[in-house]
Amino acid sequence: MIAVIADDLTGAAELGGIGLTYGLRVEIAMSVNPQSTADLLVIATDARSVSEPDAVQEMTCSSKALLPMKPQLIFKKVDSVLRGYVIAETQAQLAVFGVEKALIVPANPALGRTLINGTYYVNGQPIDQTHFSEDPEFPITDSDVLRRLSVNVAQLTVQPHTTALPKQGIVIGEVATTDDLRAWVKRVDTETMIGGGSGFFTAILDSLQLPESGRQEPAKLGENRLYVCGSAFGERVALVKKAADAGQAVSYMPNALTHISRFNESDLAGWVAEIVGCFQHHSQVIIAIEPGLIDDNKRAAIHLRTVMAKAVSRVLAQTKTDELIIEGGSTASAVLRAIGVTRLVPVQELAPGVVRSDAIEKDSLHITVKPGSYRWPADLWTC
Repeated sequence: MIAVIADDLTGAAELGGIGLTYGLRVEIAMSVNPQSTADLLVIATDARSVSEPDAVQEMTCSSKALLPMKPQLIFKKVDSVLRGYVIAETQAQLAVFGVEKALIVPANPALGRTLINGTYYVNGQPIDQTHFSEDPEFPITDSDVLRRLSVNVAQLTVQPHTTALPKQGIVIGEVATTDDLRAWVKRVDTETMIGGGSGFFTAILDSLQLPESGRQEPAKLGENRLYVCGSAFGERVALVKKAADAGQAVSYMPNALTHISRFNESDLAGWVAEIVGCFQHHSQVIIAIEPGLIDDNKRAAIHLRTVMAKAVSRVLAQTKTDELIIEGGSTASAVLRAIGVTRLVPVQELAPGVVRSDAIEKDSLHITVKPGSYRWPADLWTC
């Protein structure tokens, strides 16, 4: 068994989808399932959406729970641009695994994300000059990775694969090309904890010489689809607005519900009724948050996804929904908790990072999750 501990649900699904392409039997679980018989077990923690102490505790507990299962390989999935509590979590996991060094390779050139001479770039642009600087929970205001991550941390280095690894500490691996990813794989040994993004994980699976399962058939999506847009990235906001302008069924969260102090159950019930009403005339319904109503702070972000999750749970109880399609890892985790789904079996990778799964606890419901910063596949976003 190969085990992955991810810091959010979309990251977990992304690696689950990669596993599918290698013919692996994949299970995504919200906590460690000791009875799992999967070839690839992916633990989807919600560490990026909680406080740093809670994130460290989640990673510690998941790591300890995996050890008795004796996986062939344990991989720490982190955000490709290093949002979250990557260093604190890694330090805690090093203690659990009883090793003294970790190699984290986050960048993925296939997605235009590179780390060169200590600077992180997105499509050739320093990351602090992109939309990642506006992230409501982890705004990236410095493209220098070492400077950004090394606050109160000893033994942290950012280096290319051509430099010898230190005997202790955490190394963030630089990557400019896919060849660099393969070169980093050759540096892995049993005394090193490994982690990173989807590109590094793919390079590791390549090194295991697993047979690829071949081309997947196009997805045959169910007719009734609920799109949950929890991302505030500018391009995604524009897509929702374009759908609304074209006459598609778009229901924005009411203004009153976006404010913690003004929230009340009657407003939530009214919004749910509006969404359910949309399904009477449309087979595809989008729910979203108007960007101008979003406060730029973590407490507000948690409130918004909690309200969104409550609404989705009530809508599903009142409508026949074949496909639940969720954008944004934190939103997806909140929704799955609200509807009582703890295990997913990926059935198809619709695009890199966009994975459709069977919900084990919900008959006839397929759940697709997509990272907020990734593009919508054309055959999924048909709005």
